[in-house]
Amino acid sequence: MSDKHIICLGSALWDTILSVDHIPAHGGKVLPTIAVQAASGMATVAAVTIARLGGRVSLWSRIGDDHTGQMFIEDLAQEGVATDAVRRVPNVRTPFSTILVDRNGERLVVPYFDPALDTDTGWLPLHEIANAGAVLCDMRWMQGAKLLFSEAQRLGIPTILDADVAPVEDLRAMMPLADHVLLSEPALHSLSDAPTPEDALMEVASTLSARVIGVTLGARGSIIWENGGAALRHFPTIKIVARDTLNAGDVWHGTYAYGVARGWDLARTVRAASVAAAMKCEHFGGRAGAPRMDQLMERMERCESALL
Repeated sequence: MSDKHIICLGSALWDTILSVDHIPAHGGKVLPTIAVQAASGMATVAAVTIARLGGRVSLWSRIGDDHTGQMFIEDLAQEGVATDAVRRVPNVRTPFSTILVDRNGERLVVPYFDPALDTDTGWLPLHEIANAGAVLCDMRWMQGAKLLFSEAQRLGIPTILDADVAPVEDLRAMMPLADHVLLSEPALHSLSDAPTPEDALMEVASTLSARVIGVTLGARGSIIWENGGAALRHFPTIKIVARDTLNAGDVWHGTYAYGVARGWDLARTVRAASVAAAMKCEHFGGRAGAPRMDQLMERMERCESALL
């Protein structure tokens, strides 16, 4: 099995996560019972997930040259994520967000991205791609993602797209560049008016040559189509009591990327991603619930019958 490093490129934020009884429908004051601050963002949490599973991983992103950015770097260092390719942009604020999580685990996310955050890609260490086992990009830095995917495909490195909600024209531009196109349910339905996720996924798949195309459906599991396969495959997830669904999709994608880089077969990769994402939801604090490898393997063994 490969122990090559994985590159995650995309969003980087500093999250303030507040546990509240309910998310108000109108103005007022709500007092949280728990508060957590941590480095976050789709690609960032995927990278943390990979590191917790024991993988070597680097984050390629952009933050501000401010105190928040320094906290971001220090937080990821504690998780074992390489940040040499996280650019500190002068005179720019590090992206940040405030998130309310209610007693049912649902959330309200309010992110802020400084419009002065530079989109330049000339500094990216493209020479490192040749030694990667896989690369994963989210939809939050199109210029960087296109460059990373193009170079990875030229070198035969697997490319994985976390295709979450984004402008439809951006999704359609990025999807042809990825070997593994993994959509959120809202992103999928922005691309198709088909009545079911199955129909929508096959409609989208008919326009792509990707090796794997899938959609994550939260508590309903995921649907995966492998190019050349006879039919869609439905993968259930495990039953849990959710405390916090924030970053569940990011943990799913990070685990999936780890499986691809390690040479796992598709079924094992998707099942591991499903269990890891569910385990995350059992804990408050965004990425705080992302499991270590021993925790994931133990849970998979206990729950294997539910995932068959």
